[in-house]
Formats: sequence, structure tokens, C-alpha cells
Amino acid sequence: MTRSSRDETGETDETDETGETGETGGAPPPLPGHLVPRPRLAARIHASLERRPVLVVAAAAGSGKTTAVAQAVRELTGPVAWVSIPRAPRCGGTLARVLAAAVRPWAPDAVTMSAGTPGRELALPTPGTVLAGTPGGTGLVLVVDGVDRTRGSTGAQRMLGALVEGLPAGPRLVLISRTDLPTDLGGLGDVQRVGFLEDRDLAFDVAEAEEALRRMGRDDDARRSVGAMRGWISGVIHDWWGEDPSASAAQHDRLAADLLRELTSAESTLLVRTSLIEGAVTAEQANALGLASPDRTMAVLRGRSLPLSWSPDRRGMVALPRFRDFLRREAACLDDDCLRELRQGYARLLQGSGRHEDAVAELLMCGETDSARHAAERVLPDVLGRLDLATAQSWLDRMRPAPRPLAPNLATAGLRVAFGLEQCWRGAQLADHHGRLWWTGLGRRPGGAEDLALLAWCLWHVGRLDETRDILDVMPAGLPRDIVAALLALADDGTVRLTTDHLHRAPGPLEAMVMRIAYMAGQLRQLQDASVPGPWRRSSGIPWTVAALRAGGRISEAEEAYGSSAEGPRPAWLEAIDAAELMADLGHRDEAWAALLAGRDRIAATGSRVYEMLSLLLEAKLALRLDHDLPRAARALAEAERRGGARYAFIRELAGTWRGLELLSAGREAEALPHLAAAVAGMSAGGRRLELPSAAVYLSEALWRTGDEDGADEAADLAVRVADGQGSRHLLLQALEDMPSVAARRADAEPAHGSRWHELVSALSTPVPGAGGDRILLRIEDFGPVRLVAEGREIHPRLAKSVELLAYLTSRPQAGARRQALLEALFPGRSDATGRSYLRQAVYRLREVLPDGLTLHQEGDVYRLSPASAVASSSGTFRRLLAEAARQDGEHRWDTLRGALALAERGSYFDSVSTHWLDARRAELDGALTQARVDAASVALHVGRVRDARRLARLVLDADPYREQAWRLALHAAEAVGDDDELLDLYRGYLRVMNELGVPPSADLKRLVDRLRR
Repeated sequence: MTRSSRDETGETDETDETGETGETGGAPPPLPGHLVPRPRLAARIHASLERRPVLVVAAAAGSGKTTAVAQAVRELTGPVAWVSIPRAPRCGGTLARVLAAAVRPWAPDAVTMSAGTPGRELALPTPGTVLAGTPGGTGLVLVVDGVDRTRGSTGAQRMLGALVEGLPAGPRLVLISRTDLPTDLGGLGDVQRVGFLEDRDLAFDVAEAEEALRRMGRDDDARRSVGAMRGWISGVIHDWWGEDPSASAAQHDRLAADLLRELTSAESTLLVRTSLIEGAVTAEQANALGLASPDRTMAVLRGRSLPLSWSPDRRGMVALPRFRDFLRREAACLDDDCLRELRQGYARLLQGSGRHEDAVAELLMCGETDSARHAAERVLPDVLGRLDLATAQSWLDRMRPAPRPLAPNLATAGLRVAFGLEQCWRGAQLADHHGRLWWTGLGRRPGGAEDLALLAWCLWHVGRLDETRDILDVMPAGLPRDIVAALLALADDGTVRLTTDHLHRAPGPLEAMVMRIAYMAGQLRQLQDASVPGPWRRSSGIPWTVAALRAGGRISEAEEAYGSSAEGPRPAWLEAIDAAELMADLGHRDEAWAALLAGRDRIAATGSRVYEMLSLLLEAKLALRLDHDLPRAARALAEAERRGGARYAFIRELAGTWRGLELLSAGREAEALPHLAAAVAGMSAGGRRLELPSAAVYLSEALWRTGDEDGADEAADLAVRVADGQGSRHLLLQALEDMPSVAARRADAEPAHGSRWHELVSALSTPVPGAGGDRILLRIEDFGPVRLVAEGREIHPRLAKSVELLAYLTSRPQAGARRQALLEALFPGRSDATGRSYLRQAVYRLREVLPDGLTLHQEGDVYRLSPASAVASSSGTFRRLLAEAARQDGEHRWDTLRGALALAERGSYFDSVSTHWLDARRAELDGALTQARVDAASVALHVGRVRDARRLARLVLDADPYREQAWRLALHAAEAVGDDDELLDLYRGYLRVMNELGVPPSADLKRLVDRLRR
């Protein structure tokens, strides 16, 4: 028995059950189900058989020759005998037996060849003998497929020649071959007796190609495919371009292997060896690769049916992608010497055409490290210019060890890779390999000061501070030296002296280095307000952009910046530090710990001792704030000290801050005091102010507990001044959440209720901002007319109660609520049975419209939306923005409040709908809106937006004329524009309102009016 597999062209491979290929004969092979009828081709085959007894169909693999003949002979009325020769027969006798077996149903007396003496071929029967007994007039058509496989068998070819020459009258013979048959075979040169069909005759026209592709479910451009492939069927119906991801790679490989086997050695060698070349291959390029007579070989290939694209002048040849991939895999199988020689030749070609980067890759692949190094020196500036650090890293790693003396471009590349990829160990290795003499000479060449700064960064990170100081000593005066001095000031007891000008003028990677130093120094305002960043800041500076936004209380922006960086490389600081701090600030405890621990592997790969110690300090901070786990915090701090934290001033100060908090939390304020006093003193003197607000708050608490009230007030006021300088209250509020009594004491001591400390106490009562959600699937616009929007389209549940159900769930923690709470809120006054029935309907109708990825599921009597972060409501976003604004200051706070107000001022919550819970929620949000307007008016007045302050104060007084803070803001706004008349009108209005209440006017406001009028 045989198994037969058939591709779309009808070409078959037949294999017997043992895996050996065998000869077959009998009926024509089956045709594929989606076959395209080709009546014009069938008519041509019929006409040829009527005029001539022999038809030769010789065309390339995949040309559809077998399918075309099978289609045509099925339409004949006479008998058809089909012989397929899938392998070369060992002798003519074997072929004769197959032929006889195939025609026996119509020629019962056909001779049966018997076995002869082993090793000797039997005398061949004559064609008349083979076809003896064929009834005259039956029109028997004998089809012999795979004639090309008789090549190499003299006996089989003699048998076929005799068959052609001695064909008796009546029967017709069709020979199918993948290669042209010799014209002297059986008189094939007799055009009176022999007809021919070739590739161009079998080719698809555009209409046939369109129909074939349609039946295969593809919408390819048939005209393009027919033009490019000259109608070659396999070229049309197989996706050689690789545009169809579902196309079978194995099928393309089989066909490509068949195509290659049909070629001469020179032709296949040229295709395989030139497959390394990107773009069009010319005879000149092939000659440069050492191929003999490539012009003649390419002239032959132009006439072949192959998946090749030719330039308009027919001189350039490009293998289509899937064919090229196959050819490249064949090239990879060449022996090592041959492949090395080939790649060397290709590298020379690339260099000659100016493609030096590609030449480096080829030279490295063939082990020519020295040649690759020389080529790399030329192009590394361009590679670094586009910040392709991964390519530079790959080259440097494969070109080790670096030569002595090190070429300038290689030194620059190595140091930029070390800095950009946070691999400080790489810079330390360069210093060790080349020695002091090498780096002392860097400053004397152009750009050398910048290289020295990067080397200093590497050595500083790995703990080699003495060498870092030595580098500073040999650096010429200028910006790079100033930056290294600031870097060392983080470790030494010096003062970090960085200005905004440093951030603006720092060239190349030094811009990102300044960002690192500025963040550690707490210069958040400079990081947030810098001008348009350069390329290094946009790439290597991302972690410190995220860090500065988070520390500045701009949590939503930090979350967005962190998420957007997922498309590129993820620096170690971003993964190991930023992620943990951001998750902690968003209230995601488990995610924060997971990020911290996972980040340890990333830190280990950098070789940075500084990062190791900062990770331990962060562990202590999370242990204290998230879990109140004092022992774990103490262990982490002890480990950071053991690793040398005391050698770096800023690490020593941070460790003192968290040690102080740990001791305060344990009630050991006397022990905490020296740690906190040293931290605050060092941070203040050295300009290392990132966590100075925190340290000052903890110091204030320690001083208060130990009886130094004046010192406690001074420390608390220092915390506020530093936070104001940073332009953010976020870190200050975090520390005050740890020690809230500090804010309460200072607010109590203030004579006016509108003081800075009163604002901070109010901010402490505001919920911590939560996450905005990674991917929002459903939005509820619940201010004004209610709308549900899923993935850009509005959706409409069939029941209004379903919308109310959704709103209620999103207003609850974790977007969940118990059944009883839902019944009481949505269906008050209903019986239990009726309410539950209505609730089931509301749930069902809501589930109908929820987008994919968002579900409403029930766990016991709890209904919950999952994931909760995938649903966002305007009211929820409003409250989150207010929470963020409470931790910001200045223009950033104004922008956040303005965004919140824009949401809430679209209309009332669930406009025109009234139920008890909706009315309560509406009143709550209206109150929040009024307070937000008060806060926004205060901020607007502070940043000089007097017109906005007057407008917002008026809006508040129109809604709530009894709010004294709004009168105060309105009076200040009137005074700011110098309008005494408005000032007095406002005060008279205030007096009327107080009189209505029967309450005497505030003495504080009267003093304010008197002062403003002066």
C-alpha cells in the first residue's frame, strides 16, 4: 500500500509503509478539493493528443504539470493508464513491469516480465509487446509521471526511448518531467509526432490566480504575484513573501529543496552562497565571493521558475524571503572553512559599499576579531549616536580581550555601554585591564573628560572611592569635572553643587548622570521642570524621571511613565527600586515586595554595591511603612552597614533616617535621636535633601518626646521649608503619616486656621491616591448624563438599574458589595423576593454588555467586578486626582486640581436620577467639589493666577455663602488686583451672611481687611 500527500499544485510524494519510495501505476492521482478549473489548458492538452501521439510536459517543480494532465485526462472518454515514477528505477525491466501492469486492464495479453539472472538485466520488450492486445480505437492514454527520475538509469531511459519510437498506432503517450528531456531520447526531436508543454504554457493568468487564492481563503494581490512569478503556480499560491503567518514553513522547505535539486551544481551553489547578501545580488558581487562565471549562471537562472525577484534590468536577483531563509540555512551547513571564506568575502563587499556595521557582524561571525575591531572603530560613533547600546555591547563582548593601547572609540564605546546599560563592572574591568596610565591619558584627548566622568561613575558604584577621587584630580576644569565632584559629594561630606544649568548643558550621557545625582540630592524641581530632554535622558534617564515624578507626588504621571517604558529596555533602577516604591505608594503591598525581591537579580548583574545597599535601605523602609516589621527593618539596615554603607554619606544618612524611624516605632526615642540628628545635619550641610523632610519630621518627634519642644518646632519647620523647595509635599506627608502628631502639634500652635500646617493636617485626612488601572476596559462617565464607554464605543444595558448597579460597585472598595447592601441601595422598600428578582435581572443585563476581560461574578452573597482596576468612573478619577493634588504643590497641584474640576463640572452626579444612595453620593461629591474649588482658588492665588482665584471663590460663595475660607480667598484676590471697592463689597456681603447666622464676624477677617486696605 502507499500513502500519498499532495500540495496545492498537485505535485505528489508517494511512500510505502516501510518508508521506501515505490513505483505506482493505474488510475490518475486524486485532485485537491479546492482545485481551480483550467479549461484553456485542458483544451490545449486534448488538442495536442489528437494531433500527435506523444506529449511531453516538462516544467519546474511546482508548475502544476501533474495536476494539469490529471485534470485533462479525466475529461477523456477513452481509458487512461497512469504510471508514477517517484524514484529512479534500477533497470529498464523494472519500468517495463510497471508499464505492463498499468495497461493490463485494457491489454490483457500484455507481457509480464519475469525475473532474470541476478545482476543481469533482462532483454527489454518492445513497446508493441508491452502494449500488445490493446484494443484498437480505444484511445488508450498512457501517462508516465516523474520521467526525470529515470536520469542515471540507462536501461530505463532506453525503455522510454523505445516506447516513444515504437508506439503503435492508437495509444497516446504523455511524459511528465521536471527537467527537459534530451531530444535524442526516442526521437523526441520529431515535431510531427511529439508535442510539448513548458513552464510558460502551464503558468497561471491573473484570473486563474485570483480564483486559486480566493479558494484558499487569501486576499493576496494576484496581479503582483503573477507578474513577479511569471505565473509559476507554486510561486503564486505559496506565500514566498512570508506575509501569511499560517503558511507552513515545512511545506516551503520541501518545495525549496526540490527546486534546488533540479538545478545544476553551479546554479545551486550561486543561490546558496549569495543568500548572505542583503538586497539584490549581482554577478559582480557573486564574483567577489569567489564564484566562477556567475554572469553565465545568472543568465540561466533568469529562465528558471524559482521564487526570485529580478530588477528591471534583469541584472539584480533577490530571493524571496521564505526561499532566502531556506538558502541561508543551507549556507549555514557549509563546512567551517568554506563558510569562513564566504563571510570574509561578504564582509569585504559590505565594507566596499560603506556598510561597515554589517561588515563588523560578518567578521565577528567568522572569527576575524582583529579585522572586526578595526571596522568597529570606524562605525562605533554612529552606533552610539543612535544609542544602539545593545549592538555596541555585543561587539565589545565578542572582541575581548581589548588590545593595549585601547583605541579611543573602543574606550568611549565601552564606557557608554557600561553607563547606559548600568553595567558598572564593565568600566571597572576596563580600568583594571589597561591600568592607571590609560585613564590618566584620557583627559588629554577630545571627549576624554566625558569618558573619565563615566569611568568615575563606574568605580564610584563598585566601591572604589579612592580611585574615583584620583580621577577627579586629573580631570581638566569644566562641566564633566563639576559633575564628578557632585557625584563624590554624595559619598564624601562635601556639598552637592548642581544647578539647573548643569542639567541643561550636560552633553550626551552626562545629562543622565546629572539626573541621577540631582535625584539623590532631592532636586526634584529641577528634574521636573527641565527643558526638552536629550536622547540620553529619554533613554537612560527614564528611571529617574519616574522616581522624580513619584517623589513629587505626581503618581499618575509616574505610573504612566513607568508603563510606557515597557516597550524598551528596562533599566535595573527602574525594575529594582522605582517599581517597588511606586507600588508601595499606590498601596499595592504584595506587588511592592515582589518588585523589591525580583529586582535583586537585576542589581546583582550591574555589579553596583551602591544599588545593593539602597535596595536594603528600601527593604527597611517598606518593612516599617507597609508591615510595621521592626526586626526585618533592623536586619536590612545592619546588612547595609556591613556592606560598607557608612563609606557613602548619602547612604549613611538614609540609614540613619530609617534607623531613627525604627527606634521611634519601638518607643526608643533617646536612641533614635542621635541617628536622626546626624542624618538631618549631614543632609542639610551636604545638600543631600531627597529624604530630608522625612528625617526632619522624625527628628521633630524624637525631640518632642525627649522634652526639646523648641527644637521639635524648628525641625518640623525645616521639613516644610525643604518640601517647599522641592516643589512637593508628597515625601513630607508620607513622613507625617508615620508621625501625625508632628503636624497636629504645629497646627495647634498656629494662630490662623489657614496656615501651612493646617493645610497639611487637612491633606493627611485625604485618602492616599490609588492606582488608575493598567488597562481600562470600561469607563463610566457619571457626571452629567451617564454614559458607558467600552473600547471607544458607547454601550447601553437594557435595564437602567444595571447602570446604577455598575456605579454602586465601582464606588465600593475593590468594586464589590454584599447582596443585602445592593438590595437596600438599589431596591429600597421592595420585599426580599422581589428585590432579589430585580437584582438578578440587573446583573444579567449588565453581564450582557461587559467587554471581554471584565466580569461580574458572585462569590457567596458578594458581587464583584473583576478586575476592579479595569473599570474607571469619572467620579472615581475625580477623587483620585484630589488625593494626588493634596500631595503636590505649585503649578503641578494647580494642573491636577484643574483636571479634577473639569471632570466634576460636566454636571451633577447621575444627573436627573434620584435614589437614596445616589443622593447621598451626589451630596458627598458636591461637597468634595466645593472644597476642591476652595483648594484650587488658594493654589491659583499662590501661583499668581488671580483671575482664576476670583472666579473659583465666587463659585464657592454662590454654592455655599457660609464658607469663611472662600470669603478670605475672595478678599485676597480683590486685594491682589487693587480693587478696594470690590474688597469692601465682599466684606459687606460677608457681614450680611454672618448676621443671618447670628454669628459675630471673624476678628481674623476684620484684621485681614484692615491690613489689606493699608
